[in-house]
Amino acid sequence: MAKTVGLRLFGAFQAFDGRGRPIKLGIKHQAVLAMLATAPDGTRTRAFLEAHIWSLVPSDQAKASLRAALTALRKAITPDSGEIINADRERVRLDLEQVEFVGGPKSGVLMEGFDLSQEEAFEDWLRSERANRTNVGASFGAAMGAAGDARLQSLEPLLPGIAILPFQHRGMSGAKNPLGSILAEELSREISRSNGFAVTSYLTSRRFNPETVRPLEVAQTCEVEYIVTGSLIVSGQEFRLVADLQNARRERLIWSREFVGSLSELLNGQLHALSDLAGQICRTAIGEALRSVRSTPMHQLDCHTLLMAGISLLQEPLNSEFSRAGQVFQLLVEREPRHAIPRTWLGFWHVLRVQRGLTPDRFEDTDAADRLADQALTIDPSFSLAQTLKAMVASHLLGRFDIARAAYNTAIQDNPNEALALLLKGAMRAFQGKADEAVRLTEQARRLSPLDPQSYYFDALAATAYLAAGQYDRSISLADRSLATNHTYPSTLRTKAIALEMAGRGDEARVVVRNLMQLTPDLTVSGYRASHTAARYAVGQEWARALGAAGVPN
Repeated sequence: MAKTVGLRLFGAFQAFDGRGRPIKLGIKHQAVLAMLATAPDGTRTRAFLEAHIWSLVPSDQAKASLRAALTALRKAITPDSGEIINADRERVRLDLEQVEFVGGPKSGVLMEGFDLSQEEAFEDWLRSERANRTNVGASFGAAMGAAGDARLQSLEPLLPGIAILPFQHRGMSGAKNPLGSILAEELSREISRSNGFAVTSYLTSRRFNPETVRPLEVAQTCEVEYIVTGSLIVSGQEFRLVADLQNARRERLIWSREFVGSLSELLNGQLHALSDLAGQICRTAIGEALRSVRSTPMHQLDCHTLLMAGISLLQEPLNSEFSRAGQVFQLLVEREPRHAIPRTWLGFWHVLRVQRGLTPDRFEDTDAADRLADQALTIDPSFSLAQTLKAMVASHLLGRFDIARAAYNTAIQDNPNEALALLLKGAMRAFQGKADEAVRLTEQARRLSPLDPQSYYFDALAATAYLAAGQYDRSISLADRSLATNHTYPSTLRTKAIALEMAGRGDEARVVVRNLMQLTPDLTVSGYRASHTAARYAVGQEWARALGAAGVPN
């Protein structure tokens, strides 16, 4: 099909007619066209466009401005036909089959120099899009530049969207109080650390009036699945927050729960009530995703549902569930070949396959994980989780602590809240006998990831850090906590057996080893020394002797 319009999105924004001649467009007309061109299937809701491009005017005026902009765009692009842009009462669609995308990421950042700074919501969107698209990889850029009819691939969001609206303060006097907004903003930050949601910028969320806005309006404007609203009562130095989690698209209340906290915690930055609330939101979303995966054919599910379910299945003690996680991530890689997230999680699956003793070929899974990490970093060199995977392969499977330390440091530098990088670096330092640093890093990781479905894994590696520090009771306690969630993870059982033996509780250690040998019947002390990277150091040799004393055969 002949192309009707050409668009240059990377570098300075430009539009061309079918003969390659520039089309003059107003700044907001350009914004509309860019938002449509970068949308899945070229489609945005009217509410989304109005809220991001005409947020400073009343709703009726925003609707009229959008109608006028669409009319002007049709006339400018296709003066004899309006078929390239179609609209109904709710949505606007740009026919991407008629669009030729010129250039690619090598041409510059997305919409370089574009200034619509008076519209904060648009600027937030543009910053987010630039972060997602500027590092999509050389192969993608070359393909776009080489093929004149190549379409810009707009990736379906891989994380479910959530918006946290300001909590309404129910004071006796009725006076306005900023505490509700502060708590909502802090909750947005808390949830964003989970890597489980795409959290709407609080600058956008706070524009809604929680007393009058419909959930569907928020869903269409912010393109989210979930919203959190609530009310707040302050009494002395304590507050009581009643939070509602809603499915915004279905306008369905999922649950309403009460949380209590102190103002002093807020001032100190240690709001346990918000951590608890964030954890319950995450667990609810994971539960819904798991139910969908178990009851609906995978090809019918959205990518974000598959991703969240896959991350959870990765931690399941049943080997069949763990295997299903690999299938989920492989499907996501096939669906989203130009996205770093699925490749990264598939890489973690290969590493855990080795650590759980399920691999038929340790070297093949190690190579697959390392290759997937490299592919993810080619797509997005700044993706801290992919750097963490690269480091994990180097430290836990290859024993290349020099490579691992550099990659862990890069991941943490890119994202100081990357809990998994902190955790795994702490475990590596435990293997090296650097006990104080290991304890500090693993505890920091546990604090940063209160809602992570990998809680058993965080507890297990923290137990290893305390084992290296000679704090055997703490190590045993964390191992027990980990085993209560996942009783089949061999590493945790090894740690507990070693800690019990070194604490002088040999009879208990031998009971644990009997359970361990049922899970890993091929385990030997010599095999542990040959394969475990800690065995290269004095601390690992001590652990090997303790395993032998507790009943692991030589």
